[in-house]
Amino acid sequence: MATTKLSRHLSVLNDRAFADFPAAAVSSARPTDIMSTDRNANLETRIVLDAQASRLVFFAQELFATGDKKSVARFAGEESLSIGAKTTVLADDGQLFTTLSTPIKFDTTQAAILVNSLLVKLPDNTVFRLAAYINPAAYAHRADFEALSARVFGSLKVGPRQVNRTAHTETPAVLGSAKKLSIDLPTDFALSTDQKYDFQVFNFHHYRPLGTPGREILTVYVGRHPSYFFREFGFERDDARLLKGNFLGKPVNWLHFANPTKALYVQEQQLDGSVLGPGLTLHVGMVGSTEVAIGELVKVASNISVAR
Repeated sequence: MATTKLSRHLSVLNDRAFADFPAAAVSSARPTDIMSTDRNANLETRIVLDAQASRLVFFAQELFATGDKKSVARFAGEESLSIGAKTTVLADDGQLFTTLSTPIKFDTTQAAILVNSLLVKLPDNTVFRLAAYINPAAYAHRADFEALSARVFGSLKVGPRQVNRTAHTETPAVLGSAKKLSIDLPTDFALSTDQKYDFQVFNFHHYRPLGTPGREILTVYVGRHPSYFFREFGFERDDARLLKGNFLGKPVNWLHFANPTKALYVQEQQLDGSVLGPGLTLHVGMVGSTEVAIGELVKVASNISVAR
């Protein structure tokens, strides 16, 4: 297994990169339920290799992070120290800078056992992670799968797709409508769109330096069955303050939730979406670790309009 020929060239994160895998490897998105959107190929890639009862899974994930070689190496070292892993620089060829982290100890009680993890810095200084996991049946041959995954990681090459992180405007179409949205994205923001049957979700991603604490979420749902998510973060309806604002040029009374102790702030509202299509409802939701972060997301949301 460790010397298996790598004859299958597969895309990682929708052509952000490519790598060589064994011929039996297949790209297979994680399954979803009927109420969820399909996995977004720009955000994650799952590649599966089965060998009888053994399974090796490669999983790539966009981190929405930036860094130079020094900061990526430092982060990899600190992360490996905290989880108990050894780290080495695998590639530094002027195009890719990658750091390989291999666990020293393994949790064999898990359904997916991490055997290798790779931080990848692309030429535009964006960073993603590519990890390799085995199932418990494969653990007896862990060393072989560890060596194989390291060889796959070593074959990684830069792909043609780049993320536009300059300030720019995008005009995505609204599902089931003749309308489009006009979305002004600030520097270091990117937009992804998920949809399924009769609903659509626009997700805003803020690229920040690798290792930056906190989180930022901005989503705009367009459909007929929205749901608030404040309860998912431990809030109740009575915890909300009403803050005045606007969305699509109309007044909004935002529901604003704050838990400074947990550095958690949520702001959201459901709105009439008939301006985009009959029977549509909008749900705009924001999560941040500071009031300042929420304010930045509110500004982005308030600049969305219906394209003319």
